[in-house]
Amino acid sequence: MSSPFTPPEADQEIAPPSTLEILWINHRGALLGGIVGLTILTIIGLGVLAVNRSARIASETLLSGANNDAAWNEVISKYPRTPAAADAMLLLAASLRDAGKIEESDSLYSRFTETYPASPLAVSGLIGRASNARMAGKPADALNSYQQAAAAYPQSYGAPFAIFSQARLLAQQGSMEDARRVIQSLGTQYPNSVAAQAAGVAAQLPQQPQN
Repeated sequence: MSSPFTPPEADQEIAPPSTLEILWINHRGALLGGIVGLTILTIIGLGVLAVNRSARIASETLLSGANNDAAWNEVISKYPRTPAAADAMLLLAASLRDAGKIEESDSLYSRFTETYPASPLAVSGLIGRASNARMAGKPADALNSYQQAAAAYPQSYGAPFAIFSQARLLAQQGSMEDARRVIQSLGTQYPNSVAAQAAGVAAQLPQQPQN
């Protein structure tokens, strides 16, 4: 019972500090440092996103106006590893092939596949090399590249085309039994693909090598 000379507050119990208060008292320096660090990381992350978005827009704008080798090279050098640079590589590699610069085109197709291994277009590097080999009169190299493309990127848009192209090459070389086997594989693996439909329509594969 309180004395008339004792303030009423003296009878009240002092509550112990909570867990949060103890953590704050004992670790406030570390907590403040963590908050500051997280804030800095957030700012950096937002800055990187902004820079990447700006680079993507600028690269796409530059690519939209590119229509020759020099312009495509500019996109590749100024904005490496962007989707626009990937498109520019494929356009430039095809242009080099059309100009008869097969080795340069091959090198660029290989660089494309190495630089963008996870791209939906990655298979285009191997298919491009196969087309180059066909143009250079090297059917064995072309067949090998088509086989690699189908095996390395079975889920890609280009896999059915690569298998169909193998069949055509085999037929052109007179290996009709092998060609039929490849066509059957195409129908089994990709029954709804455009390549499988084309193979069904073109039942008689060409047997004479093309010049």
